[in-house]
Amino acid sequence: MKKCAFTLIELLVVIAIIAILAAILFPVFAQAREKARAISCLSNLKQSGLAYAMYVQDYDETTPLQKSKANGGQYWFVLIQPYVKSWNLLLCPDRSLTTSRTGNSYPVELKGRLLGYGYNDGWISDSGYGLTSQVPDPNNASSTIRPGKAIASIQFPSDCVAFGDTNDTPGYSIGMDNMLGGSDAPTSTKSMRHNANYNFAFVDGHAKVIKMQVGNYVSINYLVTRPASEKDGLKWCYDPSAISDYAQIGGSDGYPVFSATASCQDAVHDYYAGSFVEIP
Repeated sequence: MKKCAFTLIELLVVIAIIAILAAILFPVFAQAREKARAISCLSNLKQSGLAYAMYVQDYDETTPLQKSKANGGQYWFVLIQPYVKSWNLLLCPDRSLTTSRTGNSYPVELKGRLLGYGYNDGWISDSGYGLTSQVPDPNNASSTIRPGKAIASIQFPSDCVAFGDTNDTPGYSIGMDNMLGGSDAPTSTKSMRHNANYNFAFVDGHAKVIKMQVGNYVSINYLVTRPASEKDGLKWCYDPSAISDYAQIGGSDGYPVFSATASCQDAVHDYYAGSFVEIP
């Protein structure tokens, strides 16, 4: 009887075919896993966004401030927690950074895990166009406090971002100069989580995706981010025509903005009209 066996050439051909298939399929599997994490993140924000909307209704239709001087100096995510009822809903599955630090920025319930989401406290630092105001502190003439915004003052609640994906630590902000503040922050658009499709909850409670970019300006020496579309940038404005009510206006560090009389729409437009260079 004649014995059948693979020749060396046939074996090498089979191995080569398996290697080619693996090279094709593994990236597909990775993309599928990433898509699943992005969907889970969006679901988290949908549920916590509804909790946020419930908080606003219960507190005189006023948004929470980013950090309260009341309640032991608690942050917005602590203030809405009685409505969320799950700390896991404030963790993006694509952010695994941990810390050994303690304090109000690091809830003990998270066991060192950093939040994945930050608050809309302004288009950029101290711009005053987001969901917090700045008014004199009645108990300290040399200080200010930052209460939330009344829903009545928000021009389009269904088109105004409340909170969402960020790498900021520990302030958990989604200001354009803050979103890349953590040690795990991306250094290019392609390295942003969810394939640069960041998830955000809106003031009315719904959640959606916004395409983002990483880049730099000629006049500053650190990375910033922005929505890929200027139209989406306006979603950081509680009112596009509003003038900042902040005593300090951001921009002194080289951004292509701001004057004290610039509206939020003007500030967003100047940010896009400046010498921004995207890092793909």
